[in-house]
Amino acid sequence: MRSTRWLSLLTLVTAVSACEPPPEESARAEVQLPGEDFYPEGIASSSDGTLYVGSVGTGAIARARPGELGAHVFVPGRPAFGIYGLAVDEAHGTLWACTYDDTLPPAQPSHLAAYGLATGELKASHPLPGSSGFCNDIALDAAGNVYATDTLANTVVRLAVGGNELTTWAEDEAFAPVVEGDFTLNGIAYDGAGTLYVVKSDTGTLFSIAIQADGSAGAPVTIPVEPALEAPDGLEWLDAQRLLVVENTPGRVSVVTHSGGSGTKEVIANGFGEPTTAALTDDGAWVLEAQLGFFFGAPGVPSLPFRVHRVVVPQAPLLP
Repeated sequence: MRSTRWLSLLTLVTAVSACEPPPEESARAEVQLPGEDFYPEGIASSSDGTLYVGSVGTGAIARARPGELGAHVFVPGRPAFGIYGLAVDEAHGTLWACTYDDTLPPAQPSHLAAYGLATGELKASHPLPGSSGFCNDIALDAAGNVYATDTLANTVVRLAVGGNELTTWAEDEAFAPVVEGDFTLNGIAYDGAGTLYVVKSDTGTLFSIAIQADGSAGAPVTIPVEPALEAPDGLEWLDAQRLLVVENTPGRVSVVTHSGGSGTKEVIANGFGEPTTAALTDDGAWVLEAQLGFFFGAPGVPSLPFRVHRVVVPQAPLLP
C-alpha cells in the first residue's frame, strides 16, 4: 500500500434520502482503538453490532460491544504477527482472521485462522496453498464455506465447511498484476444468492464469480464501474445490487450500484487516512483508518488514537 499524507476527516456522514430519519444524536460516531501502535487493517461485525478489529502493529484483535466508545483487546497480540481481514461466523461460533507471521519464513507465513467468537481462543490455523501468499480479506457463503483473497498469489482460496485444508478456488489471468509484485485481489463479499464479488487493488477492477452447483468457481466476470474505482480495498455487500467499496489511497468510501453488466459509483464519505475496509451494522458502515504508510516507514506519525468511524449509508432508491 502506498503512503498518503494524513488528511483531516472532512466528511463522516453524507445526506441520506428524505424518507430516512437522521441518526440519533446519542449514537456512536466513532470507536477508539487501544494503544499507540495498533495500526488496524481488518474489521468485522456480529449481528448485535459488536465490532472486531485486527491489528497489524500488535497482532491483537480488539472488540467493542454495542454502545462502547472504546475497543478492548480480545485476542492478545504477539511480536512479528499481524491480523488482516476478519469475518464473523455466528453459526459456528467462529471469528475468522487472515494472519501473517514474520517468524515463519521460509514456511508459509500467511494463514487463515479460526478463533472462538465467545472466548478468543485459537481453534485452528490453516496455511495458504503454496510457498508464498498473503491472506487479505474473507467472506463466507450461505453454507458457511470460507473464501479468502490471496493478494500475492492472485487467487481466491476456499475452506469447505468442516474441512481442514485451504484449496485454490479461483484463479485467472485477469487476476495477475500489471506490475510484478503489486497487490491484486483484495476485498471480497458474498451477495447471499450464490455470487462472490472481488476487487483488484492495482487496476480498480471489480469482478463477480459465481459459485456453481458443485461448489466450484465460475469464470470471473468483469463489471465496468463509472467513475472508475481507485485503489479499492475493503468490499461489503449492501443490498439488491449495491456494494460498499473502501478506496484506500483516495481516502474515501463509495457505493457501487450495478445492473446490466456495469456499475455506477457514488462517493458517500471522504477525507479518511488510508482506510482499508468497513463492517456493516444496523446503524451504518464502520470504516477504519489504518494509516499504514507510517507503519511501513513513511515520514511522520499517525493521528492518535486510532479510530473506526461510522458512516451513514444512503438507502437504496425505490424500484419503479
